[in-house]
Formats: sequence, C-alpha cells, structure tokens
Amino acid sequence: IPDKVFKDKNVRLAFNHAIDRAKIADFTAKGEGVPAMNGFVPMGIPGYDNTAVKGHVYDVKKAKEYLAKAGYPEGKGFPKITLQINSGGGRNLDVAEAIKSMLSDALNIQIELSQVVWAQHTNNVETGKANFWRFGWVADYPDPNNFLNLFYGKNVPKTMEEPAYTNPTRYVNKEYDALYEKALTTTNEAERNQLYARLDQMLVDDAPVLLIYYSMNRRLLQP
Repeated sequence: IPDKVFKDKNVRLAFNHAIDRAKIADFTAKGEGVPAMNGFVPMGIPGYDNTAVKGHVYDVKKAKEYLAKAGYPEGKGFPKITLQINSGGGRNLDVAEAIKSMLSDALNIQIELSQVVWAQHTNNVETGKANFWRFGWVADYPDPNNFLNLFYGKNVPKTMEEPAYTNPTRYVNKEYDALYEKALTTTNEAERNQLYARLDQMLVDDAPVLLIYYSMNRRLLQP
C-alpha cells in the first residue's frame, strides 16, 4: 500500500468500521448482494466455510477511535481524498455515493468522486496512480485460491512504474505469503480450506481492502 495515508492500518480500520454494509446491500444494491460480514472469499465456494472468517462490523464509535489513533481526531487534518470508480453510472455510482456519504458522516472527512473510463481506471489502479478505488472480482474457478492469490506479495512489481496486474493493492505480508505457499502444496482439501480461512482472516485484520457486499444473482428454474 504505497499511499502515505492508507499506509496506516488505523485509517484502513476506521474506514472499514464506518461503512453500513447491510444498508448498502439491502437498499443501494436493492437486495442483489449479501453484506460482506466475513472475508474476501464469498459464500458458495465448495468445501469452504466463509462464516469462519470474522469481518468488520459497522461501529461509528470504533471508527472514530481508529481515526484518532491515526492522528486525525474527529477528522481534523485528514486530507481530502478521491474515490475513483469506472464511469457508466448505475449501481456502481450509487454505491460510491453511499460510501462517500457514510465515510463523511462517520469520520468528518471529505471524499471526492472521480469517474474515469474503464481502461484509464484499471491503468491508474495497476500503476498506483489511484489510492482509493472501486473494483469487483468474480472467480474464474470455484476455489478460495482464486480470491486469495490477489494478495500474494511476490506478485508485486519492484517499481511503481510496472503495473501490478494480479495484486493491485500491492499488499505485501511475509507471513501471508508463507501461509499461501503452504496452502498451495496442501493436498488435503479440509486442511487447505482451513489455511485459506486463516489467510482470509489476515486480510480482514490487515484491511488492505474495504469489503462491501458479495454480489448475488437469482435464477428461476422451471420445476
């Protein structure tokens, strides 16, 4: 996490506790999402229990405490930051507006929204030109690895000039990397999923991301 403001874990934890995920999932996403009350890996992955991972709860008092710990009591001195999203409006913009409002109300800070076309958005994110941004992720295959590999430190390039395709947060944690590598070589599925849950909990605790909701699609099937 190269940005000097978000380098402080207390800031990241403050943001995570300032968001009412249930309200966003139920009203902004109109019920087409489940609040991300667990880890980065959503429910529905075969053999993986995402409820074993304890996510962040909405707690404005705790959010304010973390921001004060970071040196910004009641938001004083906190710089104006920009939340970058890809253009196109719709739910993407609605969710961003909700996040902006909740952070501003809870932490007394200023958030600006910036909408850019998708190609510029991904380029800004991957080259570290954006410090607060929106991404979504859909699995290529039904395994926790397809989510947790996005935080493998050895995928982070050596310079900011090189794009970080597979770890855009540029999260580096040696303990995470060692456990991730152990999981890759664990053939027992139950043991491997336990290791993945530990990795997922590490992500929650370190908070390189602000999880909002797990998207959900409904299909009606003829009996």
